[in-house]
Amino acid sequence: MNRILFVGNLSLAGLIFGLAGCITKPPAENRAQPRTAALNPPADASIRPESVAPMREPSGALTLRDALALALTENPELAPFAWQARVNEARILQAGLRPNPELGLQLEDVLGTGNFSGGQEAQITLQLSQVIELGGKRAARTELASQARNVTKSEYELKRVEVLGDVTQRFIQVVANQHALDLALTNRQLAEDALRTVQERVTAGKGSALEERKAQVALARGELLVEGARHELDAARKKLAASWRSSRPVFERAEADLFARKPVPNFEEFASRISKSPEIARWVSEKKLREAEIKLADARRVPNVTVGGGIRRLQGFDDQALIFGFSMPLQLFDRNQGGAAEARALLGRTEAEQRAAEVRLGIVLLGLYEEMAHDAHVMEGLQEQVLPKGEDALTISRDGFAQGRFSYLEVLDAQRTLFDIKQEYIQAATSYHQFLVELERLIGQPIESGDAQP
Repeated sequence: MNRILFVGNLSLAGLIFGLAGCITKPPAENRAQPRTAALNPPADASIRPESVAPMREPSGALTLRDALALALTENPELAPFAWQARVNEARILQAGLRPNPELGLQLEDVLGTGNFSGGQEAQITLQLSQVIELGGKRAARTELASQARNVTKSEYELKRVEVLGDVTQRFIQVVANQHALDLALTNRQLAEDALRTVQERVTAGKGSALEERKAQVALARGELLVEGARHELDAARKKLAASWRSSRPVFERAEADLFARKPVPNFEEFASRISKSPEIARWVSEKKLREAEIKLADARRVPNVTVGGGIRRLQGFDDQALIFGFSMPLQLFDRNQGGAAEARALLGRTEAEQRAAEVRLGIVLLGLYEEMAHDAHVMEGLQEQVLPKGEDALTISRDGFAQGRFSYLEVLDAQRTLFDIKQEYIQAATSYHQFLVELERLIGQPIESGDAQP
């Protein structure tokens, strides 16, 4: 019995296991790339190797470029995409593998009665079989896995643009709060100077106690404004530093020109860039993924073939023989009709969602464009007309008050008016840059190649 199981035709055994070797050999595209290399994340994956030291936040002036670079390497929202990239590469590797061969051992005509008792007429079959995929299923699986990887890349790009936009918004807010604090400090200094002048006039008998009291109130309000501005700036600095996982900002000041303006292009030029939007690119990748699913669903409608061969030992005749087999499912009922229909329906839904996204982005783009253009107009009017006149009014009122021609109330009114104008100027500039960032985030590119943005 042992001789029957283990002593066989060596040439036949070589044929069987040679067949197994040919069947399980990986395809050429898999052999060209080592296994370890296939599992490495792509170059655009945002993951910092362990051997690379993390970027250090500048301790002095912080530029927007520095803030964006820190966010790209340290922002926790981007890190999962590197692991998803490894998942996709592993799926591509798995999708390109052939089905494993099957080794079977079958015993027949044993434990019977009469001549078939005791295994005297037993037939022992050792067989190796292999499923041969037809219809391009393996290529379709690989294409589907590759398109899934492209979808991940599009999602990463969309998230990257979103993170960079958020960091830019926070950076702009820090710059704006710095200007607000500077304005509050200037306002407090003016209140101190005014109080000193009023006290001198009161001592000289030229001023009233009411004017001194109002000057003291103005100084107290100025102190509160400084405290509030410092609180807002501290909160904005911490929020910006949190973009690169820092709990305590170490930079001293964010350096940027808040009042710089870019030329506003025509809206038609903006609208023509919608097709390059990261969100639309995401839908394009999704559409290609659905098309790959249709190809795979169609390929699965083609039945696979199973071939095999082996050795059969005929115990009763003390002989052995070769056997060969072939099988193929008859797809009379299940021809993957539902899977193919579902894949085509998903493609139709994706195309409809892409068209809806294009319409929605166009509406959002128009609203952002109008708001940015309005803020640019307000900035221009404040800078060229309103702000110079407010400064002149304060100078005239202070000189007139020193000469006794104006009351302190007129000086206080001019000071408050100028403070409100400068506050409005800061708010308009902040709003302008924030809308500009939203526009550039929407189209996925700067509106022009200038360096006027902060």
